[in-house]
Amino acid sequence: MAKKNKKNSKINQRIRKYFDDDPFDVGIERVDTKTLSELFSALGLYDIEPNKTLMVKTLRMIWSEAESAMRRDILEFFINNAVVYKSPKVKTEPGFDREEKIEALIEELDATPMEALRLREAYSHVRSKKITITKMESSLRHIRFEIRKEKLERALDGRFDIDDSFEFNASFTYELYGDSFHKILTVKTKPYRYEYLQEAAFEEIVAKITADKLQIIQDKQEQIENFLSALKYPHAYLTTRQILDALRASPPKSDLAYPLIPQKLLKEIIRQKIDAQGVELHEEEILLRLEEHVMLPYSEKSFAYTLELHVALEDVLQKIWNSKRFDFDGVVEEAKKEHEAAFFASLEALVSECGEYATLLHLTQEGLYGRVYEFVFDLLSKSLVLTPKIARKIVRRFRYSIHDELIKKQRQELLARTIRDFKNLFPVARSMQRKLILHIGPTNSGKTYTAMQTLKNADTGYYLAPLRLLALEGYENLVNEGIEASLITGEEQIIDEEATHISSTIEMMNYDVDVDVCVIDEVQMIDERERGWAWANAIIGAPAKEIIMTGSANVKDAIIALAEYLGEELEIIEFERKNPLELLPHAKSPKDVEAGTAIIAFSRRDVLRLKQNFSKDFEVSVVYGNLSPEVRREEARRFREGQTQILVATDAIAMGMNLPIKTVLFSKAEKFDGISQRKLFPSEIHQIAGRAGRYGLHENGYVGALSEEALKIVRKNFQKPAKEIAIPFKVMANLEHIKLVSNILEEKSLEKILEFFIENMVFDGPFYAASLDDMLEAAKIVDSYDLDIATKYHLSCAPLTLKSPYIVAAFESYVNAIEKKEPVFYHAPQLSGSCAHTAEELLQVEDMVKEISLYLWLSYRFDEYFVDEQKARQYRGVINRYIEASLQQAQFAQSCKICSKVLPQNSRYKICQSCFKKNYVHKRRR
Repeated sequence: MAKKNKKNSKINQRIRKYFDDDPFDVGIERVDTKTLSELFSALGLYDIEPNKTLMVKTLRMIWSEAESAMRRDILEFFINNAVVYKSPKVKTEPGFDREEKIEALIEELDATPMEALRLREAYSHVRSKKITITKMESSLRHIRFEIRKEKLERALDGRFDIDDSFEFNASFTYELYGDSFHKILTVKTKPYRYEYLQEAAFEEIVAKITADKLQIIQDKQEQIENFLSALKYPHAYLTTRQILDALRASPPKSDLAYPLIPQKLLKEIIRQKIDAQGVELHEEEILLRLEEHVMLPYSEKSFAYTLELHVALEDVLQKIWNSKRFDFDGVVEEAKKEHEAAFFASLEALVSECGEYATLLHLTQEGLYGRVYEFVFDLLSKSLVLTPKIARKIVRRFRYSIHDELIKKQRQELLARTIRDFKNLFPVARSMQRKLILHIGPTNSGKTYTAMQTLKNADTGYYLAPLRLLALEGYENLVNEGIEASLITGEEQIIDEEATHISSTIEMMNYDVDVDVCVIDEVQMIDERERGWAWANAIIGAPAKEIIMTGSANVKDAIIALAEYLGEELEIIEFERKNPLELLPHAKSPKDVEAGTAIIAFSRRDVLRLKQNFSKDFEVSVVYGNLSPEVRREEARRFREGQTQILVATDAIAMGMNLPIKTVLFSKAEKFDGISQRKLFPSEIHQIAGRAGRYGLHENGYVGALSEEALKIVRKNFQKPAKEIAIPFKVMANLEHIKLVSNILEEKSLEKILEFFIENMVFDGPFYAASLDDMLEAAKIVDSYDLDIATKYHLSCAPLTLKSPYIVAAFESYVNAIEKKEPVFYHAPQLSGSCAHTAEELLQVEDMVKEISLYLWLSYRFDEYFVDEQKARQYRGVINRYIEASLQQAQFAQSCKICSKVLPQNSRYKICQSCFKKNYVHKRRR
């Protein structure tokens, strides 16, 4: 605080230079209105009326209450202005001879030398022109009255009080507990009238006051005796010695009816009755400072403050001397209630005023109060008194704190109006006369085959797949038909300059390349939590004359609603399954499982466990999401060509993998969906079960489970229709949208741009902004680097496995290199042996493939930095073969939970012998 005052003092002195050595409050009046307006603009204050009186008043208030920074800004303005505002000259009036005038008037009055002396003293500092004979006559009458009272005081041995009571000292006797002493006390009579003291004969007044004095002494002595006789023994608060000492030590003169108790003793008695931080004694009251807490409105926090409680000293002394019980609780409660009520009223008015300035921000009451609290308790300290001055400071600070937010909110509203109608963000698609065709039906019904035949017959076309593996299959089908095609996925691009067709993963859709036919596969994924936005964006924005969507029947109503929003023609073609699908009546025992069966699990761990179990009797293929597409494809080939008899897979096979599966058996009928563990939905059971009995390979397909519990859930949902997919759909901004948001909001943080799009965008159509948790997490990482918004966007779309520290570390190293514009070389990791021996080792190798996928993905977008694309691709083949060899093992060994060392086959323990000795045997010996 001292440092702050020192800074302000220096600024105060320096600014005097521009006001002709006058202080700021005086000099600012001489500044013209135009310059004052320029000063307000320089300070960032634009809502002040161009009224000089108002502007000067406001600047004085700012100068008196502002922090050093604001004062420094004002000083800097006048330094740059370089104008000195001169002070007008003040004319001095000629003096008069005061003494001569006083003497001349005294001569006209009948005054004694003593009276004349007092008159001179009375007018010695009065201006000459204000001295008149009338005033001096009045003063003389008062002087004579005072002289008369002084004579009476000498005659009566006392003094007149301010109200003309006569005050004198008298001796009184105290007899208590066998002890007797005399004490001089100051007492006084009742007041005497002014006229009586001025006009009555001197001797009469003396006789009257003398008689009054005697009566006062007699009454006081009687009062003392009554008081002493009423004291209880033993006393409730005081010992005999404390009573005698208090009576002897009490001051001779007091307006209190009861004797004063020594401060230390009085404080001790009070503290026995109330827990006070401070106790202060004053002439007529006791000031208690109490530590109290108040719960704040719209907050879970309490605020500690000091409550000042003023208690009449007379009341406390009366209760103590009369041995009466006194309790502060009621007084404290009442004072606390009153104090807090006043604070809450002031706070409500303050928050309401702040809320008027923040209307555009649409703050909740909790949010509004929370922001105001930031300033309230910084200024209040331990007080609950919101003075007008403090309130003005808080409002000013609040307005300053939301200034940028208000501007940003105005820009956000402009942005919302700009992109509210989402379909108009795809200008190429809107410029075309498009037709929508929906192929719906169960699996193995030919809906995708029919769509692909239309695509192959088109002059130009696009196939949008949900998976890289399916995009690759689509590309190969096109090429095998003699169609020139390109493949575009996140990490692989096979570009044919003469291509008429493109097979792509759906996120890689190019919205600027117009074609005749676009096939959007697995359109029911528009309802998927993380990726559904990609299907919605593709349907709205695919630049094709004919859009063919394939999916399950439960997407029908949603696509109809979307077509109505787009105002485009929609044709719906329904397909039937080509061969029957039967539900097995009983659960299949693992020992009764036949070749051509797919066992479905819902976690990598369960897949590997089941693989080991069935490897005792069969050659087994495995498919799960963490495997690279190449390995999944190889495992599917082995099963398709009969090298393996059993397939153990997750629901990864549910999407577009055409395999010779006769029977699908669920090992479980529940899964973790990223949020909670739940039972399978009917749509999921239909999609997975539909892989059984491929047309042309098996007459019938069969569906069952490995346990009665799982079969019960499958049976319940097998015939149940899938839940209808309902609007609204999730949509997501593409790079152009992100740039638009960045420009309008003047925002460089990708995370904040994405959050704005997710939380604030309201669309005219049946949409809401997708919540992309993974993309937001990636945005947090890239925002910490100095990159442009387009680079940040591309990086945040990278295939990043956030649960893998290995992948995240690699990603951060790549982003760091891009920021520094340095080349990124691929460094191949070391592989142990010819295959992984444990599930943990296999997981590490799977992460190595993901790192390569990440590297290749980035190499297509930042080819100037990622210079080892060929090396990475070659090594991916090496690692994939390593994984394939690992999966062909009959059994995975266990590894030590402490050191990860491979344990002996069929080990009963989860740690190795070495760790057991180190961690358990040695501890037991100690």
